[in-house]
Order: sequence, then structure tokens, then C-alpha cells
Amino acid sequence: MKAPQRKGISRRRFIKGLAGGLAGLTAAGWGLDRLLAHTLCRPGEWHGPITDHFDGVHFFNPTVSLDYSTSAAVRWLSERSEKGHYPEVKNNQHTPQLATEVTGRDWEITMVNHSTLLIRCAGLNILTDPIWSDYTSPVSVGPKRKRPVGIAWDELPHIDVCLISHDHYDHFDVPTLRRLFKRDNPLFIVPLGLRSLLSYHLEAEPRCEEKDWWESVRINSRLSVVLTPALHWSKRYRDAASANKSLWCGFSLLVDGGPHIYFAGDTARCNWFSEIRHRLGAPHVALLPIGMYKPEWIRKNHTNPADAVEAFLQLQAGQAIACHFGTWQLANEGYEETLKDLADALQQASIVPSSFLAPDNGQTLRGSVS
Repeated sequence: MKAPQRKGISRRRFIKGLAGGLAGLTAAGWGLDRLLAHTLCRPGEWHGPITDHFDGVHFFNPTVSLDYSTSAAVRWLSERSEKGHYPEVKNNQHTPQLATEVTGRDWEITMVNHSTLLIRCAGLNILTDPIWSDYTSPVSVGPKRKRPVGIAWDELPHIDVCLISHDHYDHFDVPTLRRLFKRDNPLFIVPLGLRSLLSYHLEAEPRCEEKDWWESVRINSRLSVVLTPALHWSKRYRDAASANKSLWCGFSLLVDGGPHIYFAGDTARCNWFSEIRHRLGAPHVALLPIGMYKPEWIRKNHTNPADAVEAFLQLQAGQAIACHFGTWQLANEGYEETLKDLADALQQASIVPSSFLAPDNGQTLRGSVS
């Protein structure tokens, strides 16, 4: 008579234990979710007056609303099987050819990887969106690099200024920023909301200028850096509350009597390029992103090669140099496909290929303002 009772008790205990276990896992998952949201994946923070691109809590694009939801990321992952070929390269074909010094009317730009470029002008070494990590994520998972950095860390010259365009992991790489801060203590120039994120991860207060669109920073007697608008967004975690807590931007480097070098950061097709030319003049050199544009919906957040060529024409730049391609496959287009799409867009616009170059990692380009 007692056996059925024990069986009933055992079943109840099992159900109770299962429910408790599920509750524990749910609580642990929630705790981990909150921990990530406030540590590795925390957003920036900004408190200031309402503007035409800040509502008091979040930044926004004045003319276009972009899709940065979690569902968009899930849709992208579901379409990854359609991605083109991206070759893995063990050794770069080019090695940096750095001049002893770059001053006066001269400029020198070396492709490091992705959107990391070493810009040398006005006697200064300037680095954009630096990333030497193998993964574009807060941990060592996700897209892995396909080719080496163009400049080995130990061969990187002293960096005077570091420009950070926004908070996405392929542009705001914490391990690299920590190494750079400890080694060189450069002046960081960032858009609104990123100083707090930078200070948190560096565990110190770096030399930092935090500015809004169209505001400028005087670096030395010859160079000014102007933060320029871009059509993009910011987000480091899946929850909507953390989206757009910091601003995104491009940069115009204006050398008195020398070159105007424009770095677009990360941007989609927009009319800001014409406005930049109108306000600051046509750049002598424009560093324009050409990657991460397939499937078509993701292009709303980025420029494809044809969009980049259109930006080049709107800017009326003397020379364009492509970036945001070649090292990680962050969307579905293949490596050779990107280069072909650029060549086709240049031909369609009757632009000679030498006016818009897509450099390999480690390739150095230079010029002078006449």
C-alpha cells in the first residue's frame, strides 16, 4: 500500500525539482543578461540638451530611421548560408612603406585592416577605429579575421591621435584600445556619449575630446579635426534600451595649407556628403566604406561600392580610398565580389580606377596637395 504513495511522492518531487531547476536557469540567464548589458556590452552615456538628432535619451538620424532591432540580426543570421567566398590569407602582399616624417602639404595613409587606417599628416600619426583583435565581438566568438593586420603591433609607430567613429565592435575594440592607451596615451576624439564607455573599459580617464557633429578639435598649430554627420546607429547589446545611447560620426582632418582628409566612419547612403563639401570644402582624400551590403536590407545601414562612388562624386574628392572591407566577412558579399562591384560602379560613372583605390592590408598610399 505504501509503494504507490512513494511513487506519487517521487513524481511530485521530480516535477517540483524540474520546475525549480527551470526557474533557477531562468534566473541565471536573466542575471547573465543583465551582467553583460552593464559590463562587456554596456552602452555609452550622454546627458545634454535636446537637439535635431538627440531626444534627451537617445540619438537618432534626423531624416531616416534605420532598422537596428534584434529581429534584424536574426534575419541576417538566417541568411548567412547565402554568403559568397571570402579567402583566408596568411600573409599580406604588401608591407608598409612609412616615410620618416609627413609634414607640409604631404599626406600618407596605410591600410591596417577594415576601418583601421594609419593617417600621417601635419607631423602627426593618426589612427582610425583601431582593431588588432581576431574577432569583432566582446568575446572570442563570431566572425574571425581572414587576413592579418597590415601593420604588426610592434611595428606601429607612436600614435598621437585616435579617432573613434562609433561603438560597434568592429570599430570600438576594447582590447586594442587598452593596448593603445597603455602604450601611447593618445588623444582620443570621439562623438557624444563615447567618453564614458572609453573611460569604463580603460579603467582610467584618458585624454579625450568628446564632440557633437560639426564641432572641431584643434590638435596643433596646423591641424583641426571636425566631427561630421553620418547615417548610422550605435548599439552593443540586443536590448533596445541600450541602442543609440552614443552618437556616430565621420571626421574631417583639415591641415592649414595642406590636405583635407575625410574619414566617413560607418555610414549608409545619405546627403551628408554634399553638406560636408559645402561646409568644409572638397576633400583631397576621402576614406569611404564599401563593405557589408548584402542582403539588400543591410545596405540601409551601410554603403555598397556604388553608394561609395556616389559619395565620392558628391564630395568632389580628389582621391578616394576604400575601407570597411577585406578582413572580416561581416555580411554575405564575397571578397572578389566587392572588388568587382567597385570596378563596375567606377566604370558606370566613367571614373578612372586609380581615382578610387581599394588597398590591401599593409599597403601605403601617399600624395601631396598642389
